[in-house]
Amino acid sequence: MKCELIHSCGSDRLILIFAGWSTSADFYKDVAVDGYDVMVASDYSDMDFPKDMLRGYSIVCLFAWSLGVFAASRSLPFERIALAVAVNGTERPVDDSYGIPERIFKGTADGLNERNLMKFRRRMSGQDYDRIKERFSEDSADILSKQLLYIGEQSGESDKRGRWDCAYISTEDAIFPHDNQLSFWQTYHPDTERRENVAPHFVDMAALVSGIIAERASVGEKFRKALPSYDSHADAQKKIARHLADLIPQGSYRKVLEIGAGSGLFSRMFAERFRPEKMDFIDLYELPRLDVAPEERYMTGDAEDLVKELSSSEANSYDAIISASSIQWLVDHESFFRNVARLLKDGGIFACSTFTSGNLHELLGVNPFCLVYRSRERLRGMLEDKFSNVMHSEEEIIVEFPGTRQLMLHLQKTGVGGNSKSTLPLSETLHRLPSRLTYKPFYVIARK
Repeated sequence: MKCELIHSCGSDRLILIFAGWSTSADFYKDVAVDGYDVMVASDYSDMDFPKDMLRGYSIVCLFAWSLGVFAASRSLPFERIALAVAVNGTERPVDDSYGIPERIFKGTADGLNERNLMKFRRRMSGQDYDRIKERFSEDSADILSKQLLYIGEQSGESDKRGRWDCAYISTEDAIFPHDNQLSFWQTYHPDTERRENVAPHFVDMAALVSGIIAERASVGEKFRKALPSYDSHADAQKKIARHLADLIPQGSYRKVLEIGAGSGLFSRMFAERFRPEKMDFIDLYELPRLDVAPEERYMTGDAEDLVKELSSSEANSYDAIISASSIQWLVDHESFFRNVARLLKDGGIFACSTFTSGNLHELLGVNPFCLVYRSRERLRGMLEDKFSNVMHSEEEIIVEFPGTRQLMLHLQKTGVGGNSKSTLPLSETLHRLPSRLTYKPFYVIARK
C-alpha cells in the first residue's frame, strides 16, 4: 500500500483518503480544507497501512471511496479516526448480495487489458470521464489486475470492520450496485447514516470533503452575520434551549463555561435560573458582551482546541459546562467529551443539546455533501465512557414554511446552513427546496 502526503500545512488535523482502485494520489489533488493536511492511501496490493504516518495528528478524518472502503476496514486503527465516511463501497467488495457480483469482479480481474480498463473508467465516471481521465493511475492493466485478484482473495466475511459515521450510496452506480450497497449498510452497520446521491460510481471527492468538514472561519463568519437576526428567526433553537434549561437539575453553578454562546439565547435562560458568579464563553467569532454574570471572560477560536488547552491549565475548575445547538460542528467528539470531563469538578455537570442523524434531511436533496451528524448510539457510547451518570433524550421538531423564500430566509438569518451550499443552478435549487425542515435534537445531562 502506498501512502502519500499531498498537502501539508503543518497541522495536527488530517484528511485521510483511501483511494478508489486504479486511482493514484494525483486524482485527489483538489481536496483541500483550511487547517488540514491531506494524505492519500492507494495501491491495494497489500493491506499494510503505515500507521506511523498518523503520528503527530490529533484529529484524523477518513474518506474512503469504492474498494478503499474495504482496504480501510482491513488496515486502519479506527480508534484513531474521529470521522469516517464511506463512498460507494462496502466491506464485502466481492459478494453477490453486498458488493460487486462475484462473476463480474472475477471477469474484470481475469480479462483486464488497456482497452477494458478504459471502458471500466468510462462506466464508473459517467459524464465526468473527459474531465478526470488524465488523473487516473498510470499503472499498467497487468499491475491493476493483480491488485484486484489480491482483493478478491481477501474479500469475504471478517470480524474486522470499520466504524463508519456516514455512507454515501450513488443511485446510478454501475460498479457497486446500489441495492447491494444498501443491503450491506442496513445489515452490517444499521447505525451508520445512509445518504443517497444521484450520481455514478465516481463522486467529486473535493466537493464532498469540503461540504462535510466545516471550514471554521467560514462557518464563524456566517453565524456572525446572522447574529442580529438569530433570535427572531430561530424558533426551533428557542424551543430546544428552553427544553435544555428545564432539564438541568437545581444546583449551585458558580463557575460555568459555555460553548457556542452566539447571541446569548441560552446564556440568558441559564443565568436567570441559576445565577452563576462567573461565566466563560467560547465561540468562533468575537462575541458582544452578554452581561449575564458578574464576571465574564470571552475566548475566540475553535472550541475543540480551546477546550483541550483549558483542560490542561484549568482542570477540575468548572461547576457546569453548557452548550445549546453548537457541538454538532465539532469533528472529534470523543476527545472533546474527554476534555470536558477533565474541566469539570467532581460532581459537575455537562448539559448540552446537539443533533443526530437525519437532522435537516430535507436539505440533502439540494446538497447531499453537508455536515454529518453522529447517531444517538454513537454519542451515547462516547459520553457513557467519560461520565459517571448520563441522562439523554431526543425529540423531533418540524418547522413548516409558507414557501421556499421563507425557508431560505430562515437558513440565512440563523446561519443554520453553515458551510453547505448547492452546486445546482438557482432554478433547480429552488425547485428542490422543501417547504419544511426537521430538526432532531439530542439532549444530554452528564455528571462527572
